[in-house]
Amino acid sequence: MAQRLALEHPEAVTQLAVLDGVPIGDALACCDARFAEAWWHWFFLGQTAKPAERVISVDPDAWYRVGPSAMGEEAYADLRKALHDPEVVQAMCEDYRAGLGIDRVLDGADRAAGRRIQCPVLVVWRFKTTWASCTEIWREWADDVDGVTIDSGHHMAEEAPEELAAAIQSLLSRSGSARS
Repeated sequence: MAQRLALEHPEAVTQLAVLDGVPIGDALACCDARFAEAWWHWFFLGQTAKPAERVISVDPDAWYRVGPSAMGEEAYADLRKALHDPEVVQAMCEDYRAGLGIDRVLDGADRAAGRRIQCPVLVVWRFKTTWASCTEIWREWADDVDGVTIDSGHHMAEEAPEELAAAIQSLLSRSGSARS
């Protein structure tokens, strides 16, 4: 997770771009019925006692309702190939398990210790996000935060590549470095 890298190794991270996300503790703090309806997959994918991999791998095309119209044929073909790979599905589930486990623990410890991200942060989110303002949430973690909203679904890089590239370029230009 890029946030973790920026917190633990500030000398190595000179800019941070966060796409459509907030720290897990902040997300869980705003859990309500609307959140549960929109983000139910977090809790499903994060299960260890009833592994989601089995359910997903039965019919990945039915599970992931995305298509080439939003992201183009080539990107969709790459995504579809990955989603049919059981090791990729397991890795995706493990990411959610870490979010509900160790990531949440580490975020809580960082918050309690007052640790903050030292580099400029760009927060990019889609119009239909659960949080009222991702930028405001990230300002609790860093002093130098800019936010950009992109008209996109979850797969920003594939669905809105030009807009996302422009947003990231603005971060790199603003901080005076092409290193990421």
